[in-house]
Amino acid sequence: MDIATSFSSQATASDAIQEAITQLQAKLANPKLILVYFSEKYDAVTFQEALAIAFPNAQVLGCTSCQGVMTEGGYHHGLGVALWAISDFHGAYGTAIVSTNNSKYNMARQALLKAIANSGRAGELPALIVLHASPGQEEEIIQGIEDELCTSVPIIGGSAADDHIEGNWKIFSQEQCTQEGVGISVIYPSCHISYSFHSGYASTGLSAKATKVEGRELIELDGKPAIEVYQNWMNQSLDEAESISTNSSLNPLGRVAGVVHELPYFKLAHPLKTTERGGIILFAKVEEGETLYFMQGTEERLITRAGRVVSAASNIYAKDTNLNSIGGITIYCAGCMLRVQHRMDEVAQYVKSAMQTAPFVGPFTFGEQGQFVGGENAHGNLMISAVLFHKD
Repeated sequence: MDIATSFSSQATASDAIQEAITQLQAKLANPKLILVYFSEKYDAVTFQEALAIAFPNAQVLGCTSCQGVMTEGGYHHGLGVALWAISDFHGAYGTAIVSTNNSKYNMARQALLKAIANSGRAGELPALIVLHASPGQEEEIIQGIEDELCTSVPIIGGSAADDHIEGNWKIFSQEQCTQEGVGISVIYPSCHISYSFHSGYASTGLSAKATKVEGRELIELDGKPAIEVYQNWMNQSLDEAESISTNSSLNPLGRVAGVVHELPYFKLAHPLKTTERGGIILFAKVEEGETLYFMQGTEERLITRAGRVVSAASNIYAKDTNLNSIGGITIYCAGCMLRVQHRMDEVAQYVKSAMQTAPFVGPFTFGEQGQFVGGENAHGNLMISAVLFHKD
């Protein structure tokens, strides 16, 4: 069993994918699963066709990443495509995308069943699910997956991203390419896996109850306009109907996801923009009646935490201390990346060190999915999710 990555920043889609394929073929034979993370400017169909020719037996899941990608080769800013592939003679892998007019809840259930069918392991629970969908309704997607399986299988994922939040994201599989839909890979590996999902932010102690919510718009906190309360917490004035995603990236809203050793851990909602009625549009859904905490992070924490999450995946979840990591996947929030873009080389180095130089890929996404230490799968923002594959 082996894992390998490759990367190309060639200007055209055909040149880029051919260079990435050639590099991958030199490292790995007969991959069963290939994950593809790429810039919005590339044509996804070109990638899909080239991969089908080069690796006709591989399952494929591709997803756009915001302004670059990470691999063990470092932080690759701007135009580029990264391939992550696993060769596993005794394992099974299946991928599918569903893009219909149905709800994302139903699309998730259909994509899951199709991916399991494509894996050849019908009736068996996968060890891991990789999720890449267009942004929006991620909570419903996770619910659909869990309802279909009647249990909680670990999920790692990230919502497709573009460079400037303009809707130019894409996902594709070996069978389909779309801008809006749900993509799933199911993984039945012949090795151990471990995983981790963290926010890296701390509560300031300030909190309020969500008293009015519509969809992903938080309208009122403690009966007051949400933006009024949030501005008081930030001690900063924010213009109406303006994107506040950059200003709020160190101060998201947190909800308690669980408690371990009497300490709460949080899932985050990142404010995107204000509304004319004093509400805040979020990248995640909050429920009326939930207590929201004003969270705080630092640039230094954003830089070091990716490595810490990878270390946590290895140290906390690995069942055998003699397991050796042969590769992994990290999902790193695009909002965090944009905040510390000038130091992303350091982020990549921290991850590489935690991976002990094993191959990895890390896209920058518009929402992150993972499983917390308490076993809860969740969608959050400004978070990092990691999974490691271990060989005895």
